[in-house]
Amino acid sequence: MYRTLLNCRITTKSSTVSFIYSYKIREDAMDPRITYFPVGNGDCSLITLSDNTQIIIDCNTTEEASDEDDPSRYDVHQHLLDFGKKLDGKIPHVDVFILTHADQDHCRGFNTMFYTGDPAKYTVKHSKEDLILIDELWFTHRIFANHEGELSKWAKAFKKEAQRRIDLHLANSSERNKAGNRIRVVGHSNNPAYKGLGDLVITPGNYIDIIDRKKKKDFRFFVHAPFRKEVDDKLADRNDTSVVLQACFDVGTTKHAGLAMFGGDAGAAIWSKILELSDDDKLAFDLFLGPHHCSWTFFSELEYKHNKVPAEDSLAILGKGLDGARVIASCKPIKDDDDNPPHFAAKEEYEKAVGEENFLSLSEVGDPKRPLPTTFEMSESGPVLLDPKDVGYVDDAVKKVASTPQTYG
Repeated sequence: MYRTLLNCRITTKSSTVSFIYSYKIREDAMDPRITYFPVGNGDCSLITLSDNTQIIIDCNTTEEASDEDDPSRYDVHQHLLDFGKKLDGKIPHVDVFILTHADQDHCRGFNTMFYTGDPAKYTVKHSKEDLILIDELWFTHRIFANHEGELSKWAKAFKKEAQRRIDLHLANSSERNKAGNRIRVVGHSNNPAYKGLGDLVITPGNYIDIIDRKKKKDFRFFVHAPFRKEVDDKLADRNDTSVVLQACFDVGTTKHAGLAMFGGDAGAAIWSKILELSDDDKLAFDLFLGPHHCSWTFFSELEYKHNKVPAEDSLAILGKGLDGARVIASCKPIKDDDDNPPHFAAKEEYEKAVGEENFLSLSEVGDPKRPLPTTFEMSESGPVLLDPKDVGYVDDAVKKVASTPQTYG
């Protein structure tokens, strides 16, 4: 198995912690973690590094999520406010927000959850609106392409904010590197309008360990996609311009103690190209967020009714899972019907690859009427699934935090 091949894991048992968000207690020695939020057919994940750097990948928040009469969607916004960080002890903020692509189920609620505009103009009014400042924004060139197609109101808000920040960097503004103005562009493009961004662009086939302008000793992303062809091709589907990343965690003396794949909505052809171009260590994973909310598109470019046979390359990707690897499905409850996403046959293929016990549908973990976040802590022997009661969560029934939140910048 690749766990043995990589020779980078130890076999000692890890122990979970009582309150993994108690940053002050474990500020200098906390183990990193990933939290996957149940947001229906959409994505929203939170990576917390050992130094408390917080990275959000996509968002799909709705007004219903904050409605105590509808607990079927978890209130991610309130979670970030209760368990997140504060800049200068005052302004709620996250270090990085990564938009994999501009579909609305990956950016829904962006401008009602996050602050957009000049960070110097963040006021008490914005604080009362619970708007969270994003220090550094990651995105692809594709959102600015003339052929991108109609964008949702949330994608338009994201695009406007990204362009504001780009303009600061192209103008070499003295404010460009301040928290709230920083950017990172992922992927190639032939668009001449953005040629001046230089080192702010990270292309496929490379590691990046500089997160929010700080070099990390125990974390890095490997960038798999998007590829230039899909970014610049007016005929390419938006899903296939998704950012695809392998998140790599070192814990203690163990390198790559935890490996997690994020792929937005990338389809079978993109994963086939990734398989062709990548070495095994870049494809290995402990946690695999099923693309496109457990849809059949990961397994085939054709609809299921036209092709019921999963692509060999897609199965080969799943074969790169390490011992005990898990697939995470960020979607509504999966039923044996014709929906896509989620797709029942896709679920069955994932379960064949990793085992039924290692397939987790976020909306069905625990009580499906009141789903809670799913959190893994990275130990030297791999990810450890934590009990939500030991993690802390927002209790939608009473709109209070189920453990005492502490926030540290």
